Amino acid sequence: MYIIKATFLRFCDLHISNLFDMNGVYVIWDSQAIARPSYIGEGHILKRLSDHARTSDFVFSKPIDGYIATVSGSTQNVHKTESLAVERLLLDVADVTDRKPAMNSHPGNSSVLKLFCRSGQLRISISGYDPLIPPQEGRTLKRSKIINVLPSKKYEYEIEHDWSMRRRRVI
Repeated sequence: MYIIKATFLRFCDLHISNLFDMNGVYVIWDSQAIARPSYIGEGHILKRLSDHARTSDFVFSKPIDGYIATVSGSTQNVHKTESLAVERLLLDVADVTDRKPAMNSHPGNSSVLKLFCRSGQLRISISGYDPLIPPQEGRTLKRSKIINVLPSKKYEYEIEHDWSMRRRRVI
């Protein structure tokens, strides 16, 4: 079984020096995001966040908050691929639990399949904060949330996860 561990921390809890040359996954919640994140992405954290600030593709309403999980310590030195897998599976979970980000235009990279095929099983363990909960409501997880990738005859793969459907908010 191939296991990827991602510990999500809030933007305000991270020191910028810990993000230099780090690959990972980030979840942006702008001020307009009430129940769904604005964007889920991956890559070299500082570069990607800087890219978002400079491009006109995404217009985030300030203030911006969110979560970051660095992917490091890989036993197979595939941080980028692992980050892609975590991003893709978070997007899958967000989609099926009514938390799909407003600004993601594609479903993420399917490199998750490479890891799954290589080892036969894939598990993502999410700890720290739940990145699919608004940061102002965020609290540390008491136990890790798990995403399991399963073989499927009908689809590329199937997932099992610990998230329930999004609670409807009355405004």
